[in-house]
Amino acid sequence: MKQSYDCDTFSYFEILYEKKKLSIDYEYLEDPNVQIMSSKANQAVKNNHTMTATLPSTLSGLVTNSLCFLLFGSVLTTLNPLIILILIATAFINYLPQKYLRNYMHKTKDKREAESRKLMYYSRLSENFRIAKDVRLFSMDKWLTEASKLTSCKYKKLLLDLENKSFLVTLVDFAVALLRNGAAYAYLIWRAVEGDISAGDFVLYFSAISSFSAWFSGILSGWSAIHNTSLEICDYREYLEIPDRFNHGKGVPIPSNGKPLEIRLEKVSFTYPKAETPALENINLTIHKGEKLAVVGLNGAGKTTLVKLICGLYTPTSGKIFVDGHEIDEYNREEYYSMISAVFQTSNILPISIAENIAVCEKEKIDDSKLDTVIRLSGLTEKIQSLPEGMDTPINKSIHTNGTELSGGEKQKLLFARAIYKNAPLLVLDEPTSALDPIAESRMYENYNEATMNKTSIFISHRLASTRFCDRIILLDGKTIAEEGSHDELIAAGGKYAELYKIQSHYYKKAEKEGA
Repeated sequence: MKQSYDCDTFSYFEILYEKKKLSIDYEYLEDPNVQIMSSKANQAVKNNHTMTATLPSTLSGLVTNSLCFLLFGSVLTTLNPLIILILIATAFINYLPQKYLRNYMHKTKDKREAESRKLMYYSRLSENFRIAKDVRLFSMDKWLTEASKLTSCKYKKLLLDLENKSFLVTLVDFAVALLRNGAAYAYLIWRAVEGDISAGDFVLYFSAISSFSAWFSGILSGWSAIHNTSLEICDYREYLEIPDRFNHGKGVPIPSNGKPLEIRLEKVSFTYPKAETPALENINLTIHKGEKLAVVGLNGAGKTTLVKLICGLYTPTSGKIFVDGHEIDEYNREEYYSMISAVFQTSNILPISIAENIAVCEKEKIDDSKLDTVIRLSGLTEKIQSLPEGMDTPINKSIHTNGTELSGGEKQKLLFARAIYKNAPLLVLDEPTSALDPIAESRMYENYNEATMNKTSIFISHRLASTRFCDRIILLDGKTIAEEGSHDELIAAGGKYAELYKIQSHYYKKAEKEGA
């Protein structure tokens, strides 16, 4: 029964921890301080033997040691009360180095956790099939080996430092115990030689002295164990009690008519945790209902940051964002997410069937007609028809023997289909065609108007020619909106957009001629 109890206790704490990881506000995930807190909480869960799973046995041991301490102490008072004082004093002397070691371990835990996380990252990286070809073709194994070796050395140095201090504390404990027990036994032998105590009393007192020290040390060890448990629970609770920045309670009703949204940003700025300069600064922008907005700019201009702010994944450092006349924080955040379909540069495909990946629900709840439409619009029809199990084919061969693997372009098509299937009033596409060939990209653009019908849409792309089907284009530069207008207006203005377009133009002049 005890083993079952420990398992249930561990599972309970583990479930709470995993639920917090999945529900914590997104922007916390990129905060280094929160990452350390998460790692410490995870370590506390793993060390379930020091948490409440063994707390009852620790408490019972503490009570047992206390009762035996009182019993043997009463025996020793008949010999000499001073012996009890000496034994207690020396036990406290032993306790102080142990207390220092315990506090030092907790104080330096962050450093060890940081290096441990790096080691885990390198280990997972070396096992990641997706980068295996890069490791071989670009000799990344040398870098990976050196980085792992350097991090391992730092981690081992921290562990060695802890081991050295543990050894010194053990050495002090041994020396004090030797002097304490040696002096007590010497006194006991002197009393026996003088004839003050009988042979029977000598055996009783001898046993009492050795046992008294053990029981008192047991009390201190039990108290230390409870204190350690308390520290780990504090680490665990500190992570679970990270306050929500977003509104997860009652919010204003979300629009129920499914009509396009109006989005307004007023003097919005955003700075990443630990960053010295803002990623975006003083953004003023209104996206009208049903408008197709393109966001362009060089790498690092803040395009993805902007859409994450609009999607409610980040909170502006300053400024406000309004959706249909209400500030984002007025909405319940989960309900607000239901109004958004998005395809980001880094999105994940789940190890379930293609149909379930697109609909993101149980097979029985999938709308087949709707599914067929989004598959056609995304350009996945030919791929699915080539699979023996069609839309029921699971993804990921390492998990499913009958599974399939998708190419980069096919994954983007699937993610596009997922976004359309959700049929939310706001559609966000962040570089949705970066892995597509020109023919597949052209077909997606042809279907874009149908996919975005009755929706407000935001389209991010490095390929300026692909933005021509949008109603308006904004160019991010210098952390803010540098230019905005239609494609023709921006070309006529002769600014940064026109310059970038001219640089790229030789890649698609042929396409323009064919289109003419």
